[in-house]
Amino acid sequence: MRERRKFIRFETELEAQYILQDGKRDWGECAVVTLGRKGIGVRFQLCEKVYIGSNIRLKIFVPEKVQPTIVEGVLKWTEKRENALFGGIESKEILDEMKFSKST
Repeated sequence: MRERRKFIRFETELEAQYILQDGKRDWGECAVVTLGRKGIGVRFQLCEKVYIGSNIRLKIFVPEKVQPTIVEGVLKWTEKRENALFGGIESKEILDEMKFSKST
């Protein structure tokens, strides 16, 4: 399979919350598992109802940071793996890796 990403993704494990911007739900729990300049890999609970093409807002909790980092994007794909649902979010803006660094 040919790699189509323009930017490298880095593995991570950050707690996060998400909300679909259709306004029909409350915040749900998820985890950020990969980060890149234009995309984010997310692990949802298998029971979550998320749909490809949905506008989504993430609150990403970086250790040692007081405020979470907010990212908005579009859910581009989902895939069931073992006991979780993984998805890829295309960010609406280029992400600054320093926002996700523990040391800044």
